[in-house]
Amino acid sequence: MKRLRVIALVNLIVLITVLMASCVISRDAGACPKTYKVTAYCDCSKCCGKEDGITSTGTIATEGRTVAVDPDVIPYGSTVMIYYKHELVGIYIAEDCGGAIAGNRLDLYFDTHEDALMWGVKECEIVVYEGKG
Repeated sequence: MKRLRVIALVNLIVLITVLMASCVISRDAGACPKTYKVTAYCDCSKCCGKEDGITSTGTIATEGRTVAVDPDVIPYGSTVMIYYKHELVGIYIAEDCGGAIAGNRLDLYFDTHEDALMWGVKECEIVVYEGKG
């Protein structure tokens, strides 16, 4: 099992390297990193005003997958790669939005309010691939 995780991680690193190289080569605006303010939320009433965990696209918010976006900037279903200090935070799917999420701002979903608070506010580089994640 550990070997499979290592192989998956190596494949992910290769994929990221290829994608970042394609940005440099093609100058594809969608594939090039952009700076966003990234905050965090959970499904509690303090964060969302509700506690059902249902996103605006009808999915169940899931830590490590769900990111809230401004759908006028990043279409729902897009794959969003988030980097902090040049390290990959994760690969997320744009499947939620929020009242404070506008323009170059994202909100990562966490299972607990404490984890969301621990994330805080970070300036991150993001790469977006439009379409179904």
